Amino acid sequence: MPTSPAASLSDCEPPADALEEWRRIVGPEHVRTAEAERLDWGRRTFAPDVRVSAVVSPGDADQTAACLAVATRHRLPVHPVSRGANWGLGSRAPTQDGAVVLDLRRLDGISGFDGERGLVRVEPGVTFHALAAFLAERTDRFFVPVIGGPAEASALANALDRGDGSMGERWTSLCELEVALPDGRRLQTGCGPLGAERTVGLDPAPAGPLIDGLFSQSNLGVVTSAVIRLEAMPSDLAILSVDIGGLDALPAFLELWRDCQREQSLPDRSLTLWNGIKWLALDDVRASVPTDRLAPAALNEWHASALIRAEAPEVLEARAGRLSRRFASVSQAVELDIARRDGAWIEGYEDWLGVPDGRNLRTVYWRKDRHPDLAAADPDRDGCGLIWLCLAFPFEFGALADYLTWARERLEQAGIDLNVGIESNGFRCLLTYFTLGFDRMMPGADEAALAAYRDLIGTALERGFAPYRLANGLPVPEALRRSPAAALLTELRAVGDPAGILSPGRNGLG
Repeated sequence: MPTSPAASLSDCEPPADALEEWRRIVGPEHVRTAEAERLDWGRRTFAPDVRVSAVVSPGDADQTAACLAVATRHRLPVHPVSRGANWGLGSRAPTQDGAVVLDLRRLDGISGFDGERGLVRVEPGVTFHALAAFLAERTDRFFVPVIGGPAEASALANALDRGDGSMGERWTSLCELEVALPDGRRLQTGCGPLGAERTVGLDPAPAGPLIDGLFSQSNLGVVTSAVIRLEAMPSDLAILSVDIGGLDALPAFLELWRDCQREQSLPDRSLTLWNGIKWLALDDVRASVPTDRLAPAALNEWHASALIRAEAPEVLEARAGRLSRRFASVSQAVELDIARRDGAWIEGYEDWLGVPDGRNLRTVYWRKDRHPDLAAADPDRDGCGLIWLCLAFPFEFGALADYLTWARERLEQAGIDLNVGIESNGFRCLLTYFTLGFDRMMPGADEAALAAYRDLIGTALERGFAPYRLANGLPVPEALRRSPAAALLTELRAVGDPAGILSPGRNGLG
């Protein structure tokens, strides 16, 4: 059952002088130590909850750096949180008990919009919804790739954590980072610090090592803003929906998908594949699904959705027609809908790109009695059992199918259904995300889910596959913690974070 750290909160209060310094920096109302709020910030969708010592909310980048410097002087662990919607990957809870949460939601500025080159600077408190509204008022030429999660999630934080985006790469869209280091120093990357303003946001970056990646999935610094390179809005767009069939139909489907990626008739991240459980969970909760539907839905029902773009109506007609025929030859059924034609949206599809609807959040409530109102959904508060598992595979049927077959059996032992979505960022690699949804009210459910999570990652590594995102606060595989790269990053961390205060242990660092 869900655990609570309430009895131990008094053991992790920061020193009074540190609290007073933070109050002088950000204002007394932005340093919160009330027990109820500390409990709330330590909740997550898997056990155990975390004991939070305080919540500090800076109002700008200067205050953020100053708050970090205070933490370094007092050797107090600090965990930055942008919008707190990282459900299933650690939520907004720190990586360890006793940490101070650095709440960045007040850093919500959008600036530097360039409507010709498709550039915009955002801070960590900017939500997908706010960014979409900002762009809608200024341009119809660009959009930001959105996620299946909530509209109130941070657009910047999701990109820094290498989240998935529809019709666009989230992480590689970032440049010109502004970073607050744990010792209070400020860092800027890219062309801006060189005085080369006319090349800000362009590719390639200035000569020298590319250091932006040091701040992706990282505890080396707090990114207080970055430039996002927006995706160009397609003139014409169609949606291809495919009912594939069972596991025996997947080899031909995957081969065709890989061919389309290689020839770029389907650009990277434009097609998503789901198993039947994932498909069912979008519309129903488990309790309302007939029992005889559940078993085949795990491995013998597969669905896909693809976005087809073109530069003119006649090109879209030819390309969509060709792709429809090709996928129909390896699937049970194909449906094609035109969403955008000659630069204008078809009625009913106006929000298809760049405006998050959060519908995928419904799948998180698979083990609950009913789906939530998406505008008010909060899996932490609602007691959802959830861990996301993100694994990369080679783009080949055998490796994927063997692992999925094994994973289904291992998850069943933990009382968890195989719920998986699959994307591709090229013809070489498949990116999978498993939804480990479980009933936290069942005795032993948390422990069983955590054991399954560890086994799934361990077996993946044994078979030569790697995780591309990890859940904050859960054990990091030994192979990652002891890698040569981890050793070097630990040395680098000691330079900018001499007291080791920033999210200790995140991804096995510090």
